[in-house]
Amino acid sequence: MHSPRIFTSPLDYGYTYSGTASTAYKDTVCAAIRIGSISHEDFLDILRRCVLELRETFEIVAQADPEVADLVARMAYIESLVDDERARGSESQEGVVRQLNIMVLLHHCYDALCACVAATCNHEMLGNPDFVGRGMQLQMAKGCAILVNIVSMVHCFANDADPQAHTEDVACDKEVVSNINLSLNTYLNTKCIAIVRCLNPALSAENQQYGRSSSRIVRHNAELLRKVAELVDPSIPHCFRHYTQSCFSTLSEVIDSCSAECEEILQGDEIACMRLLLSSEASEACFDDLSRYVNRSEAGSAAKHRTSACTRALIKAIGCLLLIYREYAASESANHPFACSIEQCIRILRDSVYSQLSHHEWGEAEGANVAHEVHLHIRRATDELHAIAPELLLPELLLSPHISGELHQKALCCLEEMSCAWKSANSEHFSVPEEGESSSRHPATSLSTEQATSVSTSAPALVCASSVLEEARISSPRSSRTPSGDIEPPVKRARSA
Repeated sequence: MHSPRIFTSPLDYGYTYSGTASTAYKDTVCAAIRIGSISHEDFLDILRRCVLELRETFEIVAQADPEVADLVARMAYIESLVDDERARGSESQEGVVRQLNIMVLLHHCYDALCACVAATCNHEMLGNPDFVGRGMQLQMAKGCAILVNIVSMVHCFANDADPQAHTEDVACDKEVVSNINLSLNTYLNTKCIAIVRCLNPALSAENQQYGRSSSRIVRHNAELLRKVAELVDPSIPHCFRHYTQSCFSTLSEVIDSCSAECEEILQGDEIACMRLLLSSEASEACFDDLSRYVNRSEAGSAAKHRTSACTRALIKAIGCLLLIYREYAASESANHPFACSIEQCIRILRDSVYSQLSHHEWGEAEGANVAHEVHLHIRRATDELHAIAPELLLPELLLSPHISGELHQKALCCLEEMSCAWKSANSEHFSVPEEGESSSRHPATSLSTEQATSVSTSAPALVCASSVLEEARISSPRSSRTPSGDIEPPVKRARSA
């Protein structure tokens, strides 16, 4: 019985999966379904093997936590549904009947997934040294991952059996799906990076112990949430999307409630407070888009957001870079030159740009100097990304040239979007002299007008098509400190409902 492997790096933490719990396994099966190389009977055999492994996994955890016995029973029932379908086998069935059978199976699998992420052992038992020492939390993560894969594969099989059944649902804006994944990455990473500062030796032993326990819970539930996020996909029928939203709400509630006391402990830590605020804004952006995904409302530019356009673009840019970085961290290649440059960009955006951007939006830092300083930080990150453009590097120097290239390009688009939004919000400081006029007549632009305007032409277009994010797993905290400028202690701004 394989278990997920834990990886750590200066900027990331998470689980990597193998076998039936891996994303690669799911993608392989779904690809075979789409090209017609897997029959109905073969698919049911694959499904049954996954369900049996799930049942065995939950039986192991139930020995340490009897409450998990409910999940064992759910797996036994799902196994019986699969066996019934296999028994009918080659018997002729109307397409409608077969679709109904698949829909019933899907509802039970989703119910099991909701029960899995809501299991109390995902938070209450993580303070038990014996439970953690035996790796039971990893078995729960494995169970969640296999369930997500089962749901994805059954959806794929259903869509292949009746491609016209969900045409309307596929029309969901793919940009919304991309934005959910990007803001989720920023939300989880900055939350974990912030609360791990409770381990600061300057704090009391009691606070450090609480921080250690909270960090373990937040990291684990963040990993589950990243796995569930693989079900945010335009091809998922609308009638099932509320299940994913429910899992998001359950896991984010655990993450936020568990970190609440850590936030009290960190009130005097300006760096941690700023990261917690960024996490909060990323969470709002994520759930705003998730609501649009589930309800199919307020599409496109008509959507109302609780965060500014500049902040949303920043959140998406950081999310892209975190996805690239995680690929290297998970393969123990965080010291790769490409990964190090990506890490540097993340630090610039998270620790330099966001702090000044937030103070500006609160009205605490204004004027030409702030406007141009933020713009130059954005330019610095953009230049760093241009210097490591995948097309300029040998393919063998990248772990996954295709995915890294898509995310790299998306990050550049987000930085261009952010630059335009920032200059628009501070237009009085970025007015360009008419041709023939002396720049001395415009003191507000004396801080290098060329640098202030060059971002507009350095990236492709303001609005870029979103890339399909095949892999969006976990990113999490670092234990070492990161540099940051002196920041005034943040006061959370009032937000509309």
